[in-house]
Amino acid sequence: MEISHADYTLQVGSSSLQNVMGGLRKVFVSDPGLPLQLFITIPIIAAGIVLQMNAVQWLLIIFVTLLFLVAGICRTAALLQVSNDTSLSSFQASRIKCMGTAIVVITAGLSLFTYLMVFVPKIITLL
Repeated sequence: MEISHADYTLQVGSSSLQNVMGGLRKVFVSDPGLPLQLFITIPIIAAGIVLQMNAVQWLLIIFVTLLFLVAGICRTAALLQVSNDTSLSSFQASRIKCMGTAIVVITAGLSLFTYLMVFVPKIITLL
């Protein structure tokens, strides 16, 4: 087996942190929707600070937000893999794309539901 083959993404002498950061950089460059997902977290955090959330509410908000962001990153990584892997059939590629999108939609719905459960009672008490 040849270690210097072009398909290998790990380089000899580089650390795993460098490999992870290089992969994340590639994911963020290839998908313009991920920065949008990150920017959505800014008003969520601001609303949590203004509404003075307790620890359990912060834990729920942080958990579902991270779940949503990780789903987006994994979807983009899967799309990059599909575009670079020629051994996949068109059926397999379309299934991977659909599953990635479905996971992002499901986590977005779960996040929205959690945000509504946390923020609406706080907003109602302020009114």
